[in-house]
Amino acid sequence: MNRGIWIVAAWLVAKHGTEAPVAVHSHIMSLRRALANEHHIASWLRIDDAVHELVRDKLKPSDTIH
Repeated sequence: MNRGIWIVAAWLVAKHGTEAPVAVHSHIMSLRRALANEHHIASWLRIDDAVHELVRDKLKPSDTIH
């Protein structure tokens, strides 16, 4: 993912906190209802992926990965 996507995602997480995925989903759905171009929607879907990555639960030090 490019840097711009991560910057927007980080801004959205800073603004909305753990509710950022809901805000992004709402925006994507409004774009789809407005019949926005596919490139614009695809960019927001990449932002959605980045937002989910930023707000996902982090592993605890006691968690292990096999």
